[in-house]
Amino acid sequence: MERREEIRLTIAKIIREKSEAGQLVQFEELLTELAGQGLSNSDVAAHQRSHFEGVLRQVVSENGDIKEISSRNRIPHYYSSRSLSETYAGILVRKEEKSLIAEIVRENSAIYPRPVPLNIFREPPFDLTQKEILDCLEKMGKQGEYQDIAQTTTSIGTVFLYSNQHLDQNYASTLAEWLDVGQVNNP
Repeated sequence: MERREEIRLTIAKIIREKSEAGQLVQFEELLTELAGQGLSNSDVAAHQRSHFEGVLRQVVSENGDIKEISSRNRIPHYYSSRSLSETYAGILVRKEEKSLIAEIVRENSAIYPRPVPLNIFREPPFDLTQKEILDCLEKMGKQGEYQDIAQTTTSIGTVFLYSNQHLDQNYASTLAEWLDVGQVNNP
């Protein structure tokens, strides 16, 4: 087997395996994996980097399931749609950014419209700890770009978040109460 073909197959395999594990892959990680398998040097020179970037572009174009998604800072990440949906990959890429909670809350408030229970961020694919959630909320409370993110608490004490750009306080509170209490008690 030609070395370039072996590298292409290995890159596709790495991306697919990471996706099966619920992870995205960045270019640097691929280079590290290739070096670990003896398919590149650990110190990749600039001309070699462009060669590997070309091979990666070829892998994406030849494999319909291999997708690229970029973060806000334009860092590309790769995944296989065999194991991860575009939505899930989008959540994973936003998880690396500090605006994850605000973006999810705004999206739910605008599109569905509904508030989001705070505890959802402790579940997959978010997997944030309580401390990470509280730290994020504290930072958002101090930054002007997140002043639209508001909270409401249901009659049984569940905290929901919503964007007051898309939902007014009374409507968000009513929806949260229905989602948390009313829906459960009205089969």
